Amino acid sequence: MKTGYLFLYSSLICLLAVSCHEPATDKQITADTVAGNKNLAPDTLLITPAREHATEAEVLDSLRQIPFVAESNRYIDSFSHHKHGMAFLIDTVSDKEVNFRAGYNGDLRFETYYFFTVNPQNFDIRILEPISGDHLTLAEYQKVQQ
Repeated sequence: MKTGYLFLYSSLICLLAVSCHEPATDKQITADTVAGNKNLAPDTLLITPAREHATEAEVLDSLRQIPFVAESNRYIDSFSHHKHGMAFLIDTVSDKEVNFRAGYNGDLRFETYYFFTVNPQNFDIRILEPISGDHLTLAEYQKVQQ
């Protein structure tokens, strides 16, 4: 009976080891590869799309590098004892406009410091001026703040 369980468990472990091992797929097929190879079926390919829009990571990285956002990030980091930094909430309005709220994400609420509007097609970043309600460029916003 013991040998039966031992055989069953060892077979199960071997089966798990074999079934969990997927072959590595390093090669990504692009449109150029499709044109050069007649044996590939176009409906089963992973074709890399042409890049038309900025990615979320690129936009967030750019927003973090704005001087007054970086300063607010250091402020949040200092009063949270190096546990938090600037947080972002993202709201997609359309293909031409994405809203980003930047601020502190506390335990009770999200405190908005800045409200950005970004056009992902041309990477135009505008910020909402809270008093007038106008969407300004970063240079215009910095002039108003001084």
